[in-house]
Amino acid sequence: MKGNQGKQRKKQWSWKTLTSKIVQNPARSVGAKLFLLFVVSIIVFVFGVGMFSYMVSKDAIEKRVTNSSYQTMVQATQKIDMQLTQFNNMTMQIMFDPNLTSSLKTMRGLKVGTYDMIQMTDVVQKTLQTYSVGNSLIENVYLIPINSDRTPLSAMGVRQGIQDIKKNAWFEEAKNSNGQSIWVGTMPKGVDNSPESTFGIARPMRDLNSGEAEYIIFLEIKLRAISDSLEDIDIGDGSTIQLLNQQGKYMFAQDAKALTTAAPDWLQPKAEEGKKSLSGGTTVRSDDSGDMLLVYDQMKSNKWVLVGAVPVEELVKDAKSILTLTFISMAAAALLAAVIGWLVIKWVAAPLVKLRNLMNEGAEGNLSVRATSKSKDEIGQLAQGFNIMMEQITMLVQSTDASARAVLETATSLSEASRTTAISAKEIAVATEEIAKGATSLAVEAERGHDLTHNMASQMKMVVGANEQMDASAQAVADSSELGASNMTSLMERTTSTGEMMRSLANKVNTLSESTQSIRKILEVLHNMTKQTNILSLNATIEAARAGTAGKGFMVVADEIRSLAEQSRQSIDVVGQITERIQLEITETVQALSEAIPMFQKQAEAVNETDVIFGTVQNQMGGMIQELSHVTGSIERLNEAQSTLVEAMSNVSAVAEEASATSEEVASLSTEQLNISNRLVELSQQLEDVSVSLKDKLSQFKY
Repeated sequence: MKGNQGKQRKKQWSWKTLTSKIVQNPARSVGAKLFLLFVVSIIVFVFGVGMFSYMVSKDAIEKRVTNSSYQTMVQATQKIDMQLTQFNNMTMQIMFDPNLTSSLKTMRGLKVGTYDMIQMTDVVQKTLQTYSVGNSLIENVYLIPINSDRTPLSAMGVRQGIQDIKKNAWFEEAKNSNGQSIWVGTMPKGVDNSPESTFGIARPMRDLNSGEAEYIIFLEIKLRAISDSLEDIDIGDGSTIQLLNQQGKYMFAQDAKALTTAAPDWLQPKAEEGKKSLSGGTTVRSDDSGDMLLVYDQMKSNKWVLVGAVPVEELVKDAKSILTLTFISMAAAALLAAVIGWLVIKWVAAPLVKLRNLMNEGAEGNLSVRATSKSKDEIGQLAQGFNIMMEQITMLVQSTDASARAVLETATSLSEASRTTAISAKEIAVATEEIAKGATSLAVEAERGHDLTHNMASQMKMVVGANEQMDASAQAVADSSELGASNMTSLMERTTSTGEMMRSLANKVNTLSESTQSIRKILEVLHNMTKQTNILSLNATIEAARAGTAGKGFMVVADEIRSLAEQSRQSIDVVGQITERIQLEITETVQALSEAIPMFQKQAEAVNETDVIFGTVQNQMGGMIQELSHVTGSIERLNEAQSTLVEAMSNVSAVAEEASATSEEVASLSTEQLNISNRLVELSQQLEDVSVSLKDKLSQFKY
């Protein structure tokens, strides 16, 4: 049996099985982790070193090429700038040429088409030819009149295309340039259909005496003046050289079709902050060629920019050998790492896998397994430690098995005792709970009786208070009734006196009315007397008038008597009005007194009746006070009995509460005892289950 088990273990530990397990589950394999660690770390290190070398060499090449290309651009710019300066100086020579200026002066007074004009034109043409014939880069020299009444002049004769030259924008710019030269951009067909592209420089030709310009000097230059200077410039494979004006248009390009068109935005250099001129180098991203290295320099004469562009890929192609070497090194390092990983798996992973399988068998219950290792390293020491551990576990399991059997027997007995105790405690708890419920109900009822007794006592106190208030109120009512009766008697007497006074007043008012009528009769007599007096005074006046001078004194007396009679009449009228008003008021007073006398009679009758009522009330209040005295005595006796009842109910409630508290405490203790008994049963059951489980688990081990 042991031999067969050994063969099976060897099969299980074969390299094929080990490799398949590592591949299937590398995260659980130390060998796989070590293998991956070696391979990945070496590859990453080699790749990092190679890429760092590649980047360093690439930057170094870019910087070296940038510096050399920039110096080339600067030299080419200076060379072209020197040529352009010579052309600029030539325009100055033409402007100050004495033969030319004198010939132009002579032509001012000549008519077009005359012989003298033709001769002078020929002289000017030959003078201009001295500047163009000696320099093969000059296409033609023009003198363009500012005024339209003069004929344009040129070194090669007047051609048809020169008539439209004034329509160009640079012509107006040259007129307003204040004597400064103006550079004219590239013209693919020249001014007059020249066989090759040209560009030019224009300057106003001023008179030295007047300072006014009559002609514009236009020097047409072949584009070869620039292309010849740039012919030998090479800043790298795939590079291009172009000349751009200030508007970003091609003045020179290797592709003739691109002339006068706008260069792409990436090809137009941008001025750096703090620099006035465009000069330097930078790396940009082109539209179709990837990263491009730009080197550029600006000309001083006309601010045109010479730009060189070369693909960065072409610059660093020599550095790619380093990248290739890096990948080769990565492959070699990967192979080396694989060999090292294989050795690590053989020396470390395989023994660990064997030891892991033995531990798995031990975990399944086979405590007889032992490790066999001949090595003296840490893995061999680990195998020896595993064997010692398995022997100690075997001894521990044996001892634990015996203890588990004893514990199981004890747990069975304890469980039976706990069940019996729990049943008894449950019955006690039920009985105690019923007693507690009864005591609680008694306490509740006693509390309710106590509360009702207290309520009755408070109500009795309120009744006693109300009775006392009622007694006081009845006494006050009796006093008030007695006082009211006396007041009513006095009021009766006063009412009778008032009636008699009213009757006397009515009689006196009637007498006054009769006296008023007598006054009116007297006033009528006095009124008649005033009328008679007035008539007598009138007659006396008439008689005095008849008497003449002797009757004047009598006439005055008659007038005075008439005046007194008139005043008496007026006074009698006023007194009559007053008398009539008094008569009217007396009449109204008599009517009012007539109406008031029956009311006083009724009031007297009502006062008599009220006096009778007050007497009756006084008698009834006396009887009520006597009854209230009897009720007060009964209520006082009832209050004393109620106090005794309240005290008794308080004692009953206290006893009931004490009994309820005691019952609840007993019920709580019984419930706690029941819980403890149940917990004891549970613990006994758990102990029994643990013992059974321990026994089952220990039965799995083989020793």
